Amino acid sequence: ETVVVADVRGDPRYLTTFGSTRSEIVVPVKDEGGTVVGLIDVESEKVSAFVPQDVRLLESWAAGLAGVVA
Repeated sequence: ETVVVADVRGDPRYLTTFGSTRSEIVVPVKDEGGTVVGLIDVESEKVSAFVPQDVRLLESWAAGLAGVVA
């Protein structure tokens, strides 16, 4: 499932990559059988940076990759 974290400082699942990251969205890339084969991970220095349109866009990109990655 797609995960949107408004403020990573309060989420114990967050693995620090950049100290300045405040929000993150992670979208799974699945193959045609539904197995996760990768992730689209976008981070921002702003709290609550991602809106529903961002989720839809990244999920559509991930779906488009389904036939490319196998």
